[in-house]
Amino acid sequence: MTHFFTRLIGFTALGVAIAMARPAIATPPTSPAWESTDCSTFGLNALQSAMSDCGYVTVPERHSQPDGPTIQVAVVRTRSIGNNPAPDPLFIENGGPGSTTIKTFAVDILPNLPVLPALLQARDLVFVDQRGTGHSRPFFNCPEKTEHNIAVARDEIAPTDTQWMVACRDRSLAAGINPNAFNTIENAADIYAVAEALGYDQFNYYGVSYGTLLGQYVLEQAEEHTAQLRSAILDGVVTTNIDFNLAATYTLSGALRNLFAACAADAQCNQTYPNLETVFLSLLDRLEQTPVPLTLKIPDTEETLETTLDRDEFLMFFEPYIANSGNASALPKNIYQAAEGDFSWAVSELSKALRDDDSGTGMYHTVLCSRVDSIAVDPSTVFPAPYEQLIAIGENESASYQHFCDLLQVEREPVFAYDNTEIPVLVLNGGYDPVTPQRYGEAVARNFQNAHVYTFPGVGHGSMFAPGGTPAATCVEAIALDFLADPNQPSNHRCIDEVKPIFKYE
Repeated sequence: MTHFFTRLIGFTALGVAIAMARPAIATPPTSPAWESTDCSTFGLNALQSAMSDCGYVTVPERHSQPDGPTIQVAVVRTRSIGNNPAPDPLFIENGGPGSTTIKTFAVDILPNLPVLPALLQARDLVFVDQRGTGHSRPFFNCPEKTEHNIAVARDEIAPTDTQWMVACRDRSLAAGINPNAFNTIENAADIYAVAEALGYDQFNYYGVSYGTLLGQYVLEQAEEHTAQLRSAILDGVVTTNIDFNLAATYTLSGALRNLFAACAADAQCNQTYPNLETVFLSLLDRLEQTPVPLTLKIPDTEETLETTLDRDEFLMFFEPYIANSGNASALPKNIYQAAEGDFSWAVSELSKALRDDDSGTGMYHTVLCSRVDSIAVDPSTVFPAPYEQLIAIGENESASYQHFCDLLQVEREPVFAYDNTEIPVLVLNGGYDPVTPQRYGEAVARNFQNAHVYTFPGVGHGSMFAPGGTPAATCVEAIALDFLADPNQPSNHRCIDEVKPIFKYE
């Protein structure tokens, strides 16, 4: 599972917020585990740098071996712009596994989307590049996968070719990377280590996508550390016991059904794009029989590349496309365009798959491989039957990561068990989420004594980051602010009733 946030541009929400409030001046961290660095090295602009502490926290490679080898996780602490901020910060963690938190949230989203400046009014925000990702050291990536993707697009090798996995494993081991150190147990312990290095007695946690699975481990470890976890927000929730790759067949089918039903229930959408489900499934059948020729551009070289797009490749692209809430309003229009042979709307996104891999692909695989003993539920027992045309995507994705597991042979974590279930949890779901559907969020919420659950129609993967200015964005911001102000008090907001799917016609 990859977390799907595109770079945001437009108005500078942080600049507007700062114009109305002065950031607090705080003492930089003094912990011996902390190593400061210039915030510009992480890509922060001058305004953000002036109100942030940036650096590395040194943590044990294995927390059970505190005197053993160490690694470093990259951290940005942005100080609250409020006059009387709460003492407990909000840690914000991205998904993937393997996606960078600092680049996505501190660099791209904080200056441009109103929700994070709104949260910054009340408390500090802390962004941690999880071990193996982003600016953290070591960076456990697999650049070999980019070469693989380009070769596949050129029809030079099969998508199932595993040479890149072998090359990544061998190079990483030769570089001294210990795959056994990159799992969710260690990752969760890092969060507490960072909180303690920054001098916080208590903190709140927000995670999206894999960040929600990490959040469940952070909750599970709450009694094992000095810093105390006050509350957790889980947005686009991963369950602990289902292979989300295998389940993609079912979860994408569910998101599509929600989209088709929403369009059919909207008079203008139904009139403009009738029989959307039939049109989409017919498109898949045609792509299976006759792949479409496309010209893509390799982002890092600007070289053009002639390729073809078949059914399964289209679905692998369309899953992250529907996950991005910024695309939600255009989905019926896009489907109709594709049915008419126009894939121009998809070319840019398909080309991005050929750029240099900036995610921790090695970390992605070790995280999944270490958790295999917790995967005990077959998705077919949880979900309605999927669309037949989608069956291959889940099977292929699951088989791919399992093959890398066979190559890595990492240590397995104990089976996950819920603990500290009294800590308040806010669960956010998106109706169009093709990876972490409402069923996952509701299932996880049932494990906690004090869980508040909200589902946002017409929103994809990551409800907190619905497009700015929409009812969904306004509502989720209000709910999150209320929850963080008093996690034990259920929100009385009925704004969720005003959230409806939005459709674009021009």
